[in-house]
Amino acid sequence: MKLKYLVTLFTSIALLTPLGAQAFAVPTCGPTICDITITGGSYQVYKETTQGILEPVIPSTYTDVKDILMDNSVRGNVELGSFLAPNDQTTMTVTFAGGSTATFSNPLEIDWRANGEALARNYITAAGNSVGITLSSGELDTATDYFLNRPTALGIEAWRLASDPNIATINLVDGQIKVGLDGLLNASNFLNILFAGQVTAPINAQASEVVKVTLNGNSQYRYGFSATPTGYATLDGSYNGQYQIPEPTTLLLLGFGFIGLGYMHRHNKREQAIVA
Repeated sequence: MKLKYLVTLFTSIALLTPLGAQAFAVPTCGPTICDITITGGSYQVYKETTQGILEPVIPSTYTDVKDILMDNSVRGNVELGSFLAPNDQTTMTVTFAGGSTATFSNPLEIDWRANGEALARNYITAAGNSVGITLSSGELDTATDYFLNRPTALGIEAWRLASDPNIATINLVDGQIKVGLDGLLNASNFLNILFAGQVTAPINAQASEVVKVTLNGNSQYRYGFSATPTGYATLDGSYNGQYQIPEPTTLLLLGFGFIGLGYMHRHNKREQAIVA
């Protein structure tokens, strides 16, 4: 499995589309989105090329982004950032019909550590709540330390795996942003890493990655813990589940604290390598 991961690692490096100061835009409106620009960091588009088979587009272009998020002419997702370069932020700016604008970006290390590690702690707590597990104060401290500071078997910290969201859908409904994130239907291996081995996640537990969403000057970290089948997957089984992120009010009512969206994807390769 370690050899398989190394192959995955170098393949991932080759797939990245660097952006730098570039920006891609289109002036015409799709069904709900009129314009998209992407700046900084890197991005990667995955498209369904044959029935049920999702493949990376090399190199990814704005036209590919448009196909997924604006025209909805093909199925797939747009990955923002990379766990290989977790502190390089990629920002996607979306202008909706009617003129409202929102930005979507991958969280950085500073986001996870800010305000007394609030995002990390709320994310881990919410993940536990989602499977009926309540972590004690000491367990949460340990899990947070492992999540932020201790390398996994991959040689990288677990927070990186939650920080390159794959966006499949974006909609603005009644002033609320609705985001669909592609991930894994079974994220149990990741959740066990998240809990630092202190508790065990049930089989087929679910969790998404995290995306930072800013609308009307209000930034929120969005994540979820319930997925439905996408009907497609990469050859290694990635992106077979989609997380429709709850509304902020829903998360607050559930007591999750930070408005969120959580871990998801990084392929079965990642999960298999973690437990190898």
